[in-house]
Amino acid sequence: SFWDCGEFIATAYTLGVPHPPGAPLYILVGRVFTILLPFWEVARRVNFISVLVSSLAIMSLYFVIVRLVERIKGLNTPKWCAYLAGAVGALSLAFTHTFWFNAVEAEVYASSIFLTVLAIWLALVWAERHERPRADRLLLFLAYLLGLSGGVHLLCWLTVPTVFLLIWFTDRRPLKDFKLLGTGLLLFLLGYSTYLAILIRAGLDPAINENDPSTLHNFIQFLQRKQYGSESMILGMFHRRASFSYQFGDMFLKYILEQFPFPIPKWTAVFHAADGQSPYPVLVPLIPLLLAVFGMYYHFQRASRDFLAFFVFFLVTGVMLTVYLNMPQPQPRERHYVFVGAVAGLALYMGMGVMGLLDIFARGGRKGILSALGACFLMLPANFLVSHYHSHDRTGNYIPYDYAYNLLISCEPGGILFTNGDNDTFPLWFLQEVEGIRRDVRVVNLSLLNTPWYIKQLRDYEPKVPINLSDSYIDNRLKPRAWPEDRRIELAGLSWELKGGAVYRPLYGEPIRFFRIQDLMVLRIIQQNRWERPIYFAVTVSEENKIGLQDYLVMEGMVYRLTRSKGKDRVDIARMQENLFEKYRYRGVNDPRVYKDEDTVRLLGNYRAAFLQLAYAYYQKGRHREALETLKKADQVALMDWWGYYTAAQIALRAGSEEDSRKYLEKAIELMGEGSPDMWTSVAYLAEDLRDTLRASEFYRRAIQMDPFYPQAYYGLASMLEREGAPERALRVLEELARHRPGDTVLQEYISHMRGKLQEGR
Repeated sequence: SFWDCGEFIATAYTLGVPHPPGAPLYILVGRVFTILLPFWEVARRVNFISVLVSSLAIMSLYFVIVRLVERIKGLNTPKWCAYLAGAVGALSLAFTHTFWFNAVEAEVYASSIFLTVLAIWLALVWAERHERPRADRLLLFLAYLLGLSGGVHLLCWLTVPTVFLLIWFTDRRPLKDFKLLGTGLLLFLLGYSTYLAILIRAGLDPAINENDPSTLHNFIQFLQRKQYGSESMILGMFHRRASFSYQFGDMFLKYILEQFPFPIPKWTAVFHAADGQSPYPVLVPLIPLLLAVFGMYYHFQRASRDFLAFFVFFLVTGVMLTVYLNMPQPQPRERHYVFVGAVAGLALYMGMGVMGLLDIFARGGRKGILSALGACFLMLPANFLVSHYHSHDRTGNYIPYDYAYNLLISCEPGGILFTNGDNDTFPLWFLQEVEGIRRDVRVVNLSLLNTPWYIKQLRDYEPKVPINLSDSYIDNRLKPRAWPEDRRIELAGLSWELKGGAVYRPLYGEPIRFFRIQDLMVLRIIQQNRWERPIYFAVTVSEENKIGLQDYLVMEGMVYRLTRSKGKDRVDIARMQENLFEKYRYRGVNDPRVYKDEDTVRLLGNYRAAFLQLAYAYYQKGRHREALETLKKADQVALMDWWGYYTAAQIALRAGSEEDSRKYLEKAIELMGEGSPDMWTSVAYLAEDLRDTLRASEFYRRAIQMDPFYPQAYYGLASMLEREGAPERALRVLEELARHRPGDTVLQEYISHMRGKLQEGR
């Protein structure tokens, strides 16, 4: 998978240090799995941790629900009803979007939810056995487990309020036993001591050593996540970084609703995606939600103290976590995975809702229908399974692996490759450190290039980057610099206007432009390299991060190469042809059986863009046959969207193949869906070029129907009709537009001009 998975697999394999706060227990367990499992490749071994612990989490939730049901007094149902309720609740969680998502990738959240549910189950077991001798040993083990869980993720600590309430309502004696509390604290610290592995391993300089927590000062900053800002998360809660609707609607409630898809009734709520702008429709699962709400009501009525403890768990892992995280707008990705605890809470109450309905029917003297009713309840998780199977099936998904491979293989030996963020960096680390692929290429992450520790590692770790700065200079003198305007700079034989950087907007006064440390370090590396090693920018690097060097960059596929010569939008045809046709891998990219989420689709757009760039370069050189072959290859292996096919149709037409152009145009129209006025007008222009005026007219009319105020469609249709010898019809089209735009004087003048021409013709 993309995002952190490649980093976690690589650090597990090498006992490296991942991003803060480190997850040392997960890394240690991952290392054990890579050593002891005698089968599968390394990545699958680490992935198997999530599969295993997810299964254990479902089993633990089943036991929790069964125990909660058995704690209800006065039940008049067969014993199997409790087991059914547990099965429905546990299986419902298993097939939710978030839980399943976490269960099939090398991430910490699957392990974390297992430890979370296990902690709750242990608290329930203690509550049942608290009067037995040595029962408090369960609490001591629970304290140790909480300490251990900190070495995976802090989610497990959100169970503390629930555990506390269970102890408070059951037997307050342990809370007054200072010897027990002291022993529990020591065991907690013992469990948390897995973090010493971070301190030890950092001192041994592993290949991946984020934040270099090898000193006590760096280690404390590592635990405090200083890499992500110095503001306290607790104090920051009082200064909201986004609107209420974004944080609680788009970044919480949306995720809750999409977990339990149910087709009846078809009621859709429209939220925003993580970017805060794009619409994100979600089918509201009314029946599963009502079942969960009824489960809460039933639990409150039959066991109010247990209800309070577990409802607090739902609030803390959902609403309170939303308040604490205080997510700013926009977010780089959807953050549903952090709310897996709240999802588990709802699944638990769906199980309780099942028990409540079975109890009602049993008390009503209808025990004969309990079996049939139970079978109906099992249809809920079965529906979740069917609904989510395709989007969570990873069969044949080699897209992140191949994407990283293609980036690395694009570089010549000893290359320096600037990358942008997680998805064009972590998978590359995995290939280099685990698979041993292209270790000669030095990946330079621009986001991390703002940190002193990373600059030192680039300088000192093989393959070394030419930086030639002392520790003292990096720590004390390397600071962002104000840069009020674009200025020409000469460096390493290049001359260009230094652009980009960042903008600081104070509360008072004018905005201040400045260059980040990463910008200064890009300049430094170019200067100190002295053209000895090839330097590349991944295609994922934003325009501003190229600091004005675009005219010195030549596209070679998935990378741009820095050159001494200058020009606009240049393409190395020979290198791109070799990379795109011979070197690159595209497994699963164009396979509809392989699911691609929005982030993956966005990244795969870079393949499409590379093919279209190459095809256009061939066309410009007059090599039309090669241009058409490139478009054909793109259609075979790249993930094309409507705009890609539309562009391909334009290039094919210019290259002399109306047949290919028509074929690509039809595919573009298929992918447009409802489209937009601009889209329909664009394909109408192309249909005109293909001399298909009947379809062009149809497309213009669709655009007008969608937006009667959209002038381009009217003008396009009128111009076509005039060229086709139908000026009266063209005039009527413009008069139709004038009724919607009565104040458009330019339009009125043009209509008057056309009327005059028609009168002269008569």
